[in-house]
This record gives sequence, structure tokens and C-alpha cells, in this order.
Amino acid sequence: MTSKPEIKPNGPAAAAILAAAIGSFTIGLFVTLAEMSGDIKSFLDFSKNYGIGSGVGPLSGKVILGVLAFGISWAVLGTTWKDRELNFGRIFTISLVVLALGFALTFPPIFELFAAE
Repeated sequence: MTSKPEIKPNGPAAAAILAAAIGSFTIGLFVTLAEMSGDIKSFLDFSKNYGIGSGVGPLSGKVILGVLAFGISWAVLGTTWKDRELNFGRIFTISLVVLALGFALTFPPIFELFAAE
């Protein structure tokens, strides 16, 4: 008798990939929002305001919030999709688009378009 190998659902892997893209997008979004508003820029400097990430400086808040967005979205998506078989190609394509937008929002030619005058 031959037994078929157990196929594990791809939901957890898809959740991790999409969550990483969401975390990246969050960092890019906060970089751009910091350029748009002095109040947001001041709030996002966690090293100065809260003493967290003192070696990072003004990026501290953006990175911390990006990591939180990754962790929360991974927990939610991972729990929701843990036993599901998803259209991995579709999730991967969405993740690439979200990741590209996140990267784009961290480049000076892009975020300076939104800079406060």
C-alpha cells in the first residue's frame, strides 16, 4: 500500500507574505505622512518622544509601527487562513503590488511630492 503525502494548506504562508507587504507599506505610508505634516513627523519620532529606538532617530516610530502592522496582520491573517487552501498566485500578486507601493513611498522623489510647503 502506498500512502499519499499529506498536503498542508498554503494559508499560513500566504498570510506571512501578505503581512510582510503590509508592514512594508505601513513604513512607506508613515514616511510620506511625516513629510506631509510636522505634527505627524514629531509624533513619529519615538526616540525623542518616548526614548524607544534611540539609535534609529526619526525613523524609530515609522519602523516600530511597521513592525506592529506586520505582527498584527500576520496574527489575524494567519489565524483566519490557518486551515485554508488559497489562490496563492493571487495573494502573491497582491503582496507584490502592496510591497512595491510601500517601497515607492520611501523614495525621496515620491514622498517629497507630498512635503508640506
